[in-house]
This record gives sequence, C-alpha cells and structure tokens, in this order.
Amino acid sequence: MWHVNCLLRYYTMENTLKPNQVAQTIRIDILPRFDEITHSSGFSDSTAEEERTLLNADDYQYLFQNSYDATLLTNTSGQVMIANARAEEMLQCDEQHLCEMSMVQIVSGLDQQLLDSIVAQLDRARFMRISAWVARLSGDPFPAEIAVSRLMRQDTTLLSFFIRDETVRRKAEDDLRTIYNTVQNAGTGMAVADTDGRLIHINPALRRMWQLRDDVNAVDLSLADLVGEVTATAIMQICAPGSQTTWNQEIPLHLGDDDPLWVQVSAAINLDPDNIPTGVVLSFLDVSDRMRAEAIDRLRDRDRVMAQSLGAVCHHLGQPTTVLLSSIEMLRSIKEDDKTTLETLLEISLEAAEEVRQILRRLNDLDVYNPVAYASTVNDETPSEIVSLGGDETTVPAATSQPD
Repeated sequence: MWHVNCLLRYYTMENTLKPNQVAQTIRIDILPRFDEITHSSGFSDSTAEEERTLLNADDYQYLFQNSYDATLLTNTSGQVMIANARAEEMLQCDEQHLCEMSMVQIVSGLDQQLLDSIVAQLDRARFMRISAWVARLSGDPFPAEIAVSRLMRQDTTLLSFFIRDETVRRKAEDDLRTIYNTVQNAGTGMAVADTDGRLIHINPALRRMWQLRDDVNAVDLSLADLVGEVTATAIMQICAPGSQTTWNQEIPLHLGDDDPLWVQVSAAINLDPDNIPTGVVLSFLDVSDRMRAEAIDRLRDRDRVMAQSLGAVCHHLGQPTTVLLSSIEMLRSIKEDDKTTLETLLEISLEAAEEVRQILRRLNDLDVYNPVAYASTVNDETPSEIVSLGGDETTVPAATSQPD
C-alpha cells in the first residue's frame, strides 16, 4: 500500500453540521507520487456494466458533455464509469481507456485507503475539494483542483469527480509570490496608491526610510503624508487622461531634526486588465549620499576657482606693479636737473599704471570661467591652471621679473 502524506483541512466542524447545509466542503491536499502511477487496470467489477446503463440517460449525457470541467463518474471503489469529452482532452486519453482505469491511477498520491476515507467523509460533507497532481496518459502531470461529490441514483452510489487544470493559476500564484517577495525584500522603498492618493501597500524598506512604526498600516497613510501635498498632487496627475504615464524627480524630505533626506521618487501609472488607471506604483531611492558628495565637489570647485582667481590677479598684476614700484624708487634717487631721465621713468610708470588699470577692468568684466594651463607647468603630469582674462590664449606665460 502506498504511504501517502496528506493534509486534511475541515472547514466545518462536526458538531455544527446541519442536514440542510449544502455548502459543506472538506479540502484535501494530496502530495504527488508520480513514480507509482500506472495505466493498466484489470478491473472486473461485475456490476460495472449494470451501473453504466444508468449513465446512458440523456440527462447524464447532457450534463457530462456540456461541463466545462473534466468530469468523471466512478463507483465507490474509484473505477471510472463514464468520462466526458473535456476529460478525454485534458487527460489525453479516450473514454474507453479511461473506463479501464481507477481514480487511484489518475490522481497522483491517491490510494484506496484515502479514497475510502473520502467516501466516508462525504457522509458528513456534501463536497470534497482536493488539490493534487493529475497524470495524463503520456505521464505528463499537471496541478489540478478536484471537486468530489456523491451522486445517489436509485440504489446506486456514484462519485462525481470534476477536474480543473490549475497550471495557469499556479503559475500566476508563483509569479505573484515571487514579485511580492521581491518587493518585500527590496532595498528601495516601494508603495502602491489608489487614484485618490491613498496608500494600499508599503514595503519594509519604505517603513525604515520614513521611520514608521510597525503599528502604522498603509491604509492609514496617504501619498501626501509621505511627500507633501504639492508633490503628491503632481504625482497623481499621471492618472489624468492624456498625461505622461511616469513621473521622476529628486525631492528633499525633512524627517525630524535631522538633515534633509534626499529621495529620488519614481512613479508609474497602474492599470487594470482593461487599461483603466487604478492608481500609481511608486519607488523611493535614498540619494542623500550622492547629494552630499556632489555638494562637497561643488565646494571644492568653488575653492579651486577662488584660488585660481586669486592666482590670476597675482600673476597678471605682478609684473606691471613691479615695474611701477621700481620706477618710483628710481624717481626718488634722480636729481631734479636730469629731466630726460625723469621723463623716461615717469612715462614707464604711467604705462605700468595703465596696464594695472586695464587688468583690473578685464577682471571686473570677466563672466566666464576659462582656466588655462600655466606655462611653466605645461609638461607636468598635473599642470597648474590659472584663470584666463580673455583672448584666445591656451597657456599663460610664467611671470618674469623686470630688470633694473
């Protein structure tokens, strides 16, 4: 005898059953045992032919041939008496071969002892629902939901097995389970909101990002509670007809007394199977570290520009200032009667002062930051730069001292 592990789940208690209850259902999950499935029967029930005559009536045939589910009628021992066209298609086996088989051979993991238990349970509940694997004639199994009920006709007791292929539903459930686990374990905060901006679901990462308590439910929050009324209104505009179906922006959030939390908010419209908007799906990525790094880079660039600007002032004013100071020193030592030398030094001083004035004007008019390499460091691995005062120069010559 097969050793079958099965789980019985009773949805109605024995002491609450009433004779007139018609929705009593017991569910059984049967674990498959594909290696023990065979397709040879050897049934020789002497009453089989007699019972089968009862199934040739028009009402039975109409029920069977128009049923959406694969439908099998068996005796209480599980031997198939009749099968509809849907069963032949689903099990890939014609009715003649099916009538040579038992449900023990069709349902993987089902044995005679368990089948007898099912028959006994049908004395208490009108329906039995079995979640199991069913084998086709080729041996290819598929997940199925089987509804079993007892059919009384005259003095004959029959069992009705309604088999529904659950392959598509099982795959959809597996996909949904995978997606749910992905959302729940994602490091990015994720949420779903309806068309009114009320939150339907939030994942643990979003809870941590907003420092929400465990007793705070998604339905108690709105999108405006997370990002503010103005931003929430802008996001929900993607649900309007003719609008963009996505929204992306980086926004600062002030949570408590800490520094602002910079979050990249991405939203996409959520559509039902009829392409009707049902809300938005949102993701929240903490970009605070990147924003702080960019702020530091901006400070460094500002300091570099300041240093280069000061260097430019020193470089460009250094030579004419030196000339001017030297001329003044020489003027102090020249005698008054040496007018030629005085006039020459005065002319040099005036030219130097004019050059200083022109440099100051160009610095004042400078509105484009254009660094160029300092001539003495062009061949260095990391040449120094200095701010250009305009013109087409690509390098600035190194400062030289004015000879005496």
